[in-house]
Amino acid sequence: MNRSTFARRTPVALGAAIAVAVALLPATPAMAAPALCVDPGFGKPIQVSADCIDPTYANPVIDVESDETLPVPHHRVSGHFEGTNIQFTIYLHAEADKAKWDGRFFQYTYPTSFTGANLAEATDRAVGFALASGGYAVQAGNTSLSLGYRHAAAAAKFAETVAAEYYGSDREIFGYLYGPSGGSFQTIGAAENTDGVWEGFVPMVQAVPTPNSYNFNGRAAAELILADKADAIRDALMPGGSGDPYGVLDDAEDALFAEVSKLGIPDKAWQNPDYLLGYDEQFYGTAGLSNDQPLAYDPTYVDDFWSAPGYLGTEDTPLGARVRAELAEMGDTVGHRWNIARRFAYRYQLPPDGTGWIALDQFRNADGTPIYPQRPVGEPGFSGFVSGFAAFDGSVNGKVIAVSNLYDSDALPIHTDWYRKQIEASLGATVSDNHRVYFTDHADHQDAVPAGERATHLVDWYGMVEQALRDVAAWVEDGVPAPASTQYTIEDSQIVIPAKAQKRDGLQPSVDITSGGGQVITAKAGQAVPIVATARTPQGGGQVIAAEWDFEGDGSYIAGDFVTPKKNATLSTKHAFSEPGTYFVSVRVTAERNGDVDAEYALLQNIDRVRVVVSK
Repeated sequence: MNRSTFARRTPVALGAAIAVAVALLPATPAMAAPALCVDPGFGKPIQVSADCIDPTYANPVIDVESDETLPVPHHRVSGHFEGTNIQFTIYLHAEADKAKWDGRFFQYTYPTSFTGANLAEATDRAVGFALASGGYAVQAGNTSLSLGYRHAAAAAKFAETVAAEYYGSDREIFGYLYGPSGGSFQTIGAAENTDGVWEGFVPMVQAVPTPNSYNFNGRAAAELILADKADAIRDALMPGGSGDPYGVLDDAEDALFAEVSKLGIPDKAWQNPDYLLGYDEQFYGTAGLSNDQPLAYDPTYVDDFWSAPGYLGTEDTPLGARVRAELAEMGDTVGHRWNIARRFAYRYQLPPDGTGWIALDQFRNADGTPIYPQRPVGEPGFSGFVSGFAAFDGSVNGKVIAVSNLYDSDALPIHTDWYRKQIEASLGATVSDNHRVYFTDHADHQDAVPAGERATHLVDWYGMVEQALRDVAAWVEDGVPAPASTQYTIEDSQIVIPAKAQKRDGLQPSVDITSGGGQVITAKAGQAVPIVATARTPQGGGQVIAAEWDFEGDGSYIAGDFVTPKKNATLSTKHAFSEPGTYFVSVRVTAERNGDVDAEYALLQNIDRVRVVVSK
């Protein structure tokens, strides 16, 4: 069965023959065929409206319809677009649950499959969340690359015709697109270049088209200079540490740590130095963040870096001396020269002054001119293709809630602020009616539920996304404004949020261990140690419904005593440590908008930790 009619706002029940016939009939004076979406040419975004037909995705074909029981009972529709490698899947309520549909859908998007998984198939969590939130789920993609937003838009529009027929309804349908990292490129590409396909957008761990690769090159520079001090830096920044990482660094390391911090790479990310420095092979491979290959667009850079005045390779500073020493230790080869020079290329590739890239202002004089010689920057690559060549000028068509994380060393928190300012400049006085930013503390870039050592200091932040999706739906459909954005300041490119939830706003609860001044508790082995914490929720954060404790610092949590959901909760426990040593005890709290202790989705978490020093 080939369904080729796209309907929006007034979707009709599809008789197969009528649907195909209407779509394929030529235009007549009495009945005009839908217009084609206009392609402005390579490197420019295509504007996709609710009514235009994208010629690349004009022929959707349903391959299989089935009733499934997992993760919850639902009706699944799978298909593809003829002449492309794009597939789609639509997850509708089971026949017995049709009345639970509230006229909306949620659609996840991501551009690349690193494992060969089919991006047209939604995760169990995405399916369960959508169906539990009054929507059906849609997903489109393939097993390799599915770039831009056009395939997602075509799937969204076709899914509406399927949903209208399945649910037997001509009601207005509202759609919400969301995606992390590379998927946030696609989400913003869609927000800026579609109209009437989706009404709300939730970019997650928001990536932006940086003027150079300073976020990754800066981390590579840190790996070269700071790797030997990574554990000492981590300890200084941990609870009960000195709070001063500079105290363990020599002059060269001091200069580089300050430079990297001002690039906006979160100081908090040093709690997982293996990931920050690119040693985590699961994500960065055996080569990590380093690269011996020349810059094809600037082949003479390496020679200038090591011989010309104004470059770090010739600089008479402790950091300059250190990079020369690193080259000597590596072995002075062309590959090794490139390996080091590439790490610092961001110094010599500044964007025009006044374009908002404040992390790079440290390389400017007071008058805005560059301190160092400047060189060409490669043509935009990944971000352009993935976003569908979006301008990232903030000209969004719909409501946008960004969810980003303060431990994220990939999509830097400060980049979410950069795009916030783009939207503010574009929307002006109406920005508060259309945009929110929610920062999650104790969360990094990865979307897997933290386990093991990661769980000691990181939370499952997808609950924030799920609540943001529900809030953007209520904002669009019922006119209920989403809770206020997270309040924050920017200090040397670091995003800083208030300690207490009531001053922080946003969604996330706060939790503070008050025992030992919140930093260090001392105890004897075998002695029962009392630990007290206070949890609070912001205006939009609901009520605290659970507390858990990890006493051994291994990511294994046990439920604490917690009875009644409340906005402000005092948590207390006791624990005896059998062996002397240093322990980092964590308390993890969970809040839910309605105080529902049985809720499965939209759970809002946070963590606090304290250092416990146990002696004999």
